[in-house]
Amino acid sequence: MKPILIKVGAFADNQITIIERCDPYFNTPFHFHPECELVFVTESNGKRIVGDSIESFDVGDMVFLGPHIPHVWYNDESYYQNNEALKARSVVIYFPKDIFGDKFYGLPETKALTDLFHRAQRGMKIEGPTYDLLKDEILTLPKKEGLERIISLLGILKVLTETKDVHYLASTGYSHAFNAKDNHKIDEVFKYVMSNFSKEISLHDVASITNLSPQSFCRFFKNRTKKSFVQFLNEVRIGHACKRLTEEDWSIAEIAYSCGFKNLSNFNRFFKEIVGKTPKEYKNELRLKEA
Repeated sequence: MKPILIKVGAFADNQITIIERCDPYFNTPFHFHPECELVFVTESNGKRIVGDSIESFDVGDMVFLGPHIPHVWYNDESYYQNNEALKARSVVIYFPKDIFGDKFYGLPETKALTDLFHRAQRGMKIEGPTYDLLKDEILTLPKKEGLERIISLLGILKVLTETKDVHYLASTGYSHAFNAKDNHKIDEVFKYVMSNFSKEISLHDVASITNLSPQSFCRFFKNRTKKSFVQFLNEVRIGHACKRLTEEDWSIAEIAYSCGFKNLSNFNRFFKEIVGKTPKEYKNELRLKEA
């Protein structure tokens, strides 16, 4: 799918916008916008796509995004089954990068903020002690108003300028080639893959979603996402395999077939290419951590 350029809302310029989401599932499409965004998932799990990064997310996922980086959070399939016990909750903070004005960012003391916004154009997952430090501050931010809200946001940004407890999401040098004209096509492809990764998916299947020939679709997808469709599909499948290796007491073969791989040797090869270790090594490491 292609991300769409969205307006965060009918908000005044230079305003901090905070939304506490509570829905059956996250329903925002793959999109981008000029505002910075801080996302803290308080309930639900699924897959997160930021730029060319595809990762699983769970409760506590905390990500800071700079301007114009395409992104989306997709919940696991169970959230789309009208299960009233499942909710997708998050706190989302939006603000324009230039919220404090050019003179403010021209000060020597604020150079670190400019650097932070530049680094955040890859997307930053916040981890470790910094995560623990910011968690309560983010959760209480919606209750603050006026100057107190601005001071709190500046405090969060100050912590982010100083920390190394971050995992960068999009690859170095990532830049997207999306435009508003056809972003819905990529979104539909992503949704289709997330719902059908365990089945056989042909190029003809996904090309028909975009009304393109398979050859044209391959060019379109590679141009927009910087990776081939087959690579994207394998990354989604391996991501689900990692989740099942964590949660399920299944054999490696059972997990491979449940994630859409028809050949165990291919599964093992792609798993090592993407994760950097074999499924058996990955599973053994998990057991050691749990011991």
